[in-house]
Amino acid sequence: MPKHTLIDTLLLDKTMHLKLAISIPTLLTINAFAGVVQIDGAGSYQLQSNTIDGVLQGNSPYLSTEDLAIIHQVLNSSGVGTDGKITLLPIDTANGLALFTLMDQELGGGDNGSDAFIGLTSTASSSLQMFINDSSQDNWNLIEPPFGSQTLGATFVWGSLGSGDGFAWSGMSIGDALSYTFTSIDGSVGLDAEAFQFVGWGSNGWSIMGSDGFKDDGSQVFTGAVVPAPPAAIILTALALNRRRRRRNN
Repeated sequence: MPKHTLIDTLLLDKTMHLKLAISIPTLLTINAFAGVVQIDGAGSYQLQSNTIDGVLQGNSPYLSTEDLAIIHQVLNSSGVGTDGKITLLPIDTANGLALFTLMDQELGGGDNGSDAFIGLTSTASSSLQMFINDSSQDNWNLIEPPFGSQTLGATFVWGSLGSGDGFAWSGMSIGDALSYTFTSIDGSVGLDAEAFQFVGWGSNGWSIMGSDGFKDDGSQVFTGAVVPAPPAAIILTALALNRRRRRRNN
């Protein structure tokens, strides 16, 4: 190999190592504020989180009607319809990674009558915070036993004329798991056949990753778990390969 070619090769290799050293901390920093929630049971989907400005800045358990209206507005502007739907999506908030459950479309005007009653039981780690809309009005109870988990039991009410409901678990990190059991208590008035939709962030903004309906018995059961984001996994793999290559060269 000519001398100048060898020098060029060494310089290129050094430059690539320098770029890798710079880019890895940057990407890891970005992913420290984002997450992926794996949904299983009502299909299998990975939901990437993203921020929505102004959401969930208060204290547990208060999830404001204005917060819900902001989320619906952002989703609708991305082409995700939320009217007549139960929508789940992960959002990066001031209170950490949160998985939101939106009951129908809330336009910000509060409750306007009721068309549907949905029962919910959801269990999460005791380290998480719970936020719920209409906390002083809804029929709900949070059971917090001393063995590491907590369970929310609630009956959510919505009306088809622009009022909705919702709640969120927040402060999630990799390894945290959630379970959901929904029951359609009062038929399915106002609900689409594919009542449940799972929304995540992608290259084109917020989009629907999958959907499902209530079962024949009027129930729906699924789980969620925070898993490593794919870019972080790729970076860790690159680091491992780079270490192996250096050992071979040494």
